[in-house]
Amino acid sequence: MPLLVAAAREELGDLQGEVVGVGPVVAAASAGRILATTRPDAVIMVGTAGAYTGGPAIGQAIVAERLGMSWGVAAMGLGYVPRAPAPLRCDAGLLGRIDLPRHDVLTVGAITTDKTLGRRIADGYTVEHMEAFGVACAADQLGIPFVVVLGITNAVGPDAHVQWLTHRDAAQRAARDAVKHLLAR
Repeated sequence: MPLLVAAAREELGDLQGEVVGVGPVVAAASAGRILATTRPDAVIMVGTAGAYTGGPAIGQAIVAERLGMSWGVAAMGLGYVPRAPAPLRCDAGLLGRIDLPRHDVLTVGAITTDKTLGRRIADGYTVEHMEAFGVACAADQLGIPFVVVLGITNAVGPDAHVQWLTHRDAAQRAARDAVKHLLAR
């Protein structure tokens, strides 16, 4: 049986699942503990996210194909990461069961509100999310297949928070509806 996880209880709505918490470190630690204890057949993460320029439209649900991690200071040339983790790919079998647009999702430590930084860190990614890579890393280390389904709430940039507040309910519903369809298959 797959385990459904989300950063916040609101993202789960009426679905049964576990909350991993907000932010990449908290999500990774919580997911590691939860997955080591429950040992599910698969992990499905559901949540909301922002779109980089050229990414999916607000309100659309997407499925992650590739997940990466970025540190803004490194992208701006103000620091470096000696051994950055390699991108992870969502499970092909789970992806094949979801009829949603596929996007590459970048995990960051904070919501990007600066357009210049957003352009610098995007680097081929079209969606920004704060917890996906941490959850995927925990699942990958335990050999558990995973997939990430996200509803797009905002464009990455200075209006991100206002747009998130405006569109989060509809985006959460779109992501949950896609997960319900996946679980029914």
